[in-house]
Amino acid sequence: YGGVLLICEDTGNFLLLERCKEANYPKTWSLVAGAIEEGESPLEGVKRELTEETQIDTTNIRFEYFESQYDLEHPFYFYLGYCDKEYECVLDAENDDWGWFNLNNLPKPLFPTLYSSLVRIF
Repeated sequence: YGGVLLICEDTGNFLLLERCKEANYPKTWSLVAGAIEEGESPLEGVKRELTEETQIDTTNIRFEYFESQYDLEHPFYFYLGYCDKEYECVLDAENDDWGWFNLNNLPKPLFPTLYSSLVRIF
């Protein structure tokens, strides 16, 4: 599994998605994440998931590996993605809402491991 926290360099805000009620950890706010498919590198999977879940074109996003996490049921490859504007999202069925946030206006509830990562990033 892999995911990306998309960060707008102009505002310092980051993109979070609200997971649908059918997802694991339903109705929590999380970064863009999903399974890495056979034959994909973690970064290729993260880029594909970002496009599938938000319709954001990854061409103008600078991706940077952050860390691997092993505290959930599957290894998770965590990337940061830097962009120059807060993109509008067109969501797929996996998510119900989206928004750009910062540490002072976090939505609730957050995905279980997300807050500890956010405070280390910001």
